[in-house]
Amino acid sequence: GIAKAGFGGGIGVIAVPLVANALPAERAIGVMLPILIFADLFSVYSHRRGVSWIHLRPLLIGACLGIALGSWVLWTFQETGQLTGMLNISVGLICLIFVGLQVYRWLGGRVPRIPPGPGGGAASGFFAGTASAVAHSAGPVVSIYLLEQRLDKSRLVATMVLFFLVVNCLKLPTYFGLGLITQQTLLESAQFAMLVPVGIMMGLWMHKRLAEGPFTLIMYLGAALAGGRMLYLAWADL
Repeated sequence: GIAKAGFGGGIGVIAVPLVANALPAERAIGVMLPILIFADLFSVYSHRRGVSWIHLRPLLIGACLGIALGSWVLWTFQETGQLTGMLNISVGLICLIFVGLQVYRWLGGRVPRIPPGPGGGAASGFFAGTASAVAHSAGPVVSIYLLEQRLDKSRLVATMVLFFLVVNCLKLPTYFGLGLITQQTLLESAQFAMLVPVGIMMGLWMHKRLAEGPFTLIMYLGAALAGGRMLYLAWADL
């Protein structure tokens, strides 16, 4: 909820590994998806004007292909009984890579540029869709692409939140089909979803009153620790 309010940059990346440290990873991603959609609805309503369709269309085209690939990956590992290990590795690595990129940028490094135009948007959407289907972690890729398009803040946020809503809804058939979302996970999602509006209100309050830098640093440290623990769990299961 705090991340959806726009506070703390990309701190939303910490949500999935935190839940996956409390629940088995396979169950965690099923619990998280309805919560993410619920939060996306709040965000889309708050930023319902200013979507940059010229940037959103290629992102969504690529994302559809990425979701198809990610769905195949989930199905393949579920069939072989290795889904939990794969999710621990995927979510843990994505967290550590994202935090590493942020530290690299803070130290003055330049992240490789994504080519402008529809091709770059479709490629970004493809990687984002794959990462989202597997680990709900599309944020870093989409953020880097849209930031390079030099959109003003309102258009950037409006485009990003609508992208997330569409992508998360497109993942529902796969998650239901693979049994990742069940009646039990929906009940858990409903319980946790009540905290989303609280988090959004906190994020809006924090945006006006707190320095974003120290808070974001603490969240990135938490993401690194949570991601590292998931990699340790995957290694311990080998």
